[in-house]
Amino acid sequence: MAIAILLAAGTGNRFNDSIPKQLIELHGKPVLEHSLEVLYEHDLIDEIILVVSKELSNRVREIAQPYARKVNQIIEGGNTRSASSFAGLKSIESVDNPKIIIHDSARPFISDEMISACIKALDSYEAVSVAVPSKETTFEVQASEVLRIPSRDSLMRAQTPQGFRLQRIVAGHKRLETDKLFSPTDDCGVIAKYFPNIAIGVIPGSEKNIKITFPEDILTAQAILREENLR
Repeated sequence: MAIAILLAAGTGNRFNDSIPKQLIELHGKPVLEHSLEVLYEHDLIDEIILVVSKELSNRVREIAQPYARKVNQIIEGGNTRSASSFAGLKSIESVDNPKIIIHDSARPFISDEMISACIKALDSYEAVSVAVPSKETTFEVQASEVLRIPSRDSLMRAQTPQGFRLQRIVAGHKRLETDKLFSPTDDCGVIAKYFPNIAIGVIPGSEKNIKITFPEDILTAQAILREENLR
């Protein structure tokens, strides 16, 4: 069994727009509906949990209506991404250790291939992530000075979807709940922190699998869609 948790509770402070980035229209439908539709139509996804902010709840329920056969729960998220992930996980904690796919709704270009690869990889791993090679040199910086320049050959940029076995990721989030010093930016970070001996599998991602964070990202997304429509 595979359950998808679609995170749509972010406030989008960096987006600087009156409309939350999840609800911005992109090619005739809200950003979050693009990934919701792909998850819904995937044969291996049995159930979808939508995690939203209280303010967006009514609008998201309207958007989710055509996908009601798989969207079994729409729940309120937390104040952080991690809290929202944990809220989604707790809602299915009693299920017998299914495969879990966690995806950011601000990434509208999730693909069937990514989902399938994550689900298959969970036969061998307890945690997996889609990622792409780093194309640019990365600095490790402190106080405006370069401390270290890691080799690009060993660096990849994490994306979502990320996949987990339910029991392992729930155990990680329970430890995070009492850790006031750690603020992960994704769910694989939770596994790496609390279970350093657990291998995290890497699935090839796509440069098109962008995260809409800033207003200019909408222009990039529109360009990607135009290119797809010309094929």
